[in-house]
Amino acid sequence: MSITIVGLGPGDPAQLTREAWEVLEAAQEVYLRTRRHPTVPHLPDHLVLHSFDHLYEEAEDFGELYTTIAAEVLALGRRPEGVIYAVPGHPLVGEASVSRILTGAAEAHLS
Repeated sequence: MSITIVGLGPGDPAQLTREAWEVLEAAQEVYLRTRRHPTVPHLPDHLVLHSFDHLYEEAEDFGELYTTIAAEVLALGRRPEGVIYAVPGHPLVGEASVSRILTGAAEAHLS
């Protein structure tokens, strides 16, 4: 049970960190906050990609959206295989879903 959060960088696939690339190469599946990022088409071919894009159309506001995404990522993190969650940019800069996930993970004692 774990949650791994990966930043996809600012948009140029060449700016993806080595650590992020290694996590993605070793993964089987990745949950993306959104597929609408220039790095996504350049991710390893073997990955099964899931996204939360559909929630953008259903949510009343961004607060609700990020709370819903965080709840889903936390639930996925409880699986034996855990979850890898990828976000645009750096995960700790302007990512409301990530701050909610980190708070929830600490409360649930997830690593």
